[in-house]
Amino acid sequence: RALAQSLANKDDWRDLYNPSNMRKALATDGSGTSKAAAAVYYDDMYVDFDACMRVTKRGGPLENCKVFISNEYQHSGLRDDGAIIFNKILG
Repeated sequence: RALAQSLANKDDWRDLYNPSNMRKALATDGSGTSKAAAAVYYDDMYVDFDACMRVTKRGGPLENCKVFISNEYQHSGLRDDGAIIFNKILG
């Protein structure tokens, strides 16, 4: 309990998501194809859908990321039906 309280009171955290580093990670090789893809679920209980959309929108730090959006799966979509999701992302 003391550790949780200490972490809650900590106020010198660095940025969790650095937009500049995100852009560098997805820099293309000139071919126009993205180096990354993501499966985003409307009803994901762990990842906020709107936050995902903010970072992947045009002008966002992950705008070159190919995004598969679905409400057919939850957070465990890749584990539950990975082959189908990868085919949709890569297809």
